[in-house]
Amino acid sequence: MTPDNQAKITTRDRIIDATASLIPELGWGGVTSRRVADRAGVKPGVLHYHVASMDELLRLAAVRRIRRFFKDRVDGLFILEDPGNAIEELFQGLSSVDSQNPDFRLLAESLVAANRDQELRVELVDSLAELRRTLIDLFRARGVASPGPLGVTVVAAIDGFLLQRMLDPDLDPAPLVEALRSLASPVSRSSRETGEEITHSQG
Repeated sequence: MTPDNQAKITTRDRIIDATASLIPELGWGGVTSRRVADRAGVKPGVLHYHVASMDELLRLAAVRRIRRFFKDRVDGLFILEDPGNAIEELFQGLSSVDSQNPDFRLLAESLVAANRDQELRVELVDSLAELRRTLIDLFRARGVASPGPLGVTVVAAIDGFLLQRMLDPDLDPAPLVEALRSLASPVSRSSRETGEEITHSQG
């Protein structure tokens, strides 16, 4: 990679990160090319060299930040053997973040904007689907009886918890974690053996 290409990538990342930081501060509609340029430390004309439009830039910034937010909180769960403990760790991590955290506000702004922007809606749907797949893989690896339904339920619970916590900073995740733990029961050994016997008899 040449130094010129490296500089272009660095500038593009600065522009995207600047946009992501402005969305929670100003609201989706308040982010302008001039404000982004000022925050990124570049001339306004430079933005159009890296993205086709402000709509594209807003989508890129929001989706990248949302993916990073969830990835940072899910990756560490794979070291935990107990799926119930993984769920508790996930929600404790979410509740330890300030309720006015910019990432929370960016998520809320993005969900509202997605009602008007079909491309953003599709990208957010893909991001949530990726989060579900990651959690389903985790639960399946830990022997959860119904990893698919649990993954879908946990992601839905995350969305609801984050939005409610913006209104109620003291919201306790413990009752939610307890309910989700009850769905994280592992497949019993007898059930696995029965399933294996059925598979062998059908073969």
